[in-house]
Amino acid sequence: MVFILILILSILVQIFFPWWSMAVVCFVVAALFGKRFWGTTFSAFLAVFFIWAIRAFFADLQNDQLLSRRIAAMLGMPQIGEWLFLVSALLGGIVAFMAAWSGYATKRLFKKKAPKRQTAYRM
Repeated sequence: MVFILILILSILVQIFFPWWSMAVVCFVVAALFGKRFWGTTFSAFLAVFFIWAIRAFFADLQNDQLLSRRIAAMLGMPQIGEWLFLVSALLGGIVAFMAAWSGYATKRLFKKKAPKRQTAYRM
């Protein structure tokens, strides 16, 4: 559920707002619906990784990979020019992971702890 929510909301939000708006979506979804740490943060990472990889890949295809080859050449790695969109996706996934981690930690911070039970000792 967290994966689908982040996927859909991030696509919609990034149409109208800047790139970092997906971090806000990941934070809010993790704070409201996150149940387990690894499930929540990994879902956020994968959702944003897929979104950014697909968007960067199609943007790269529109200009015949000219920009990515030039950036790779500037970085001194001309052999990875065709795969530079994965670097962009990885960075977006890491930002989403950290935002979901922050949202999950915020949820745990304000979550009321159940009182410890007193056990009756029998003799």
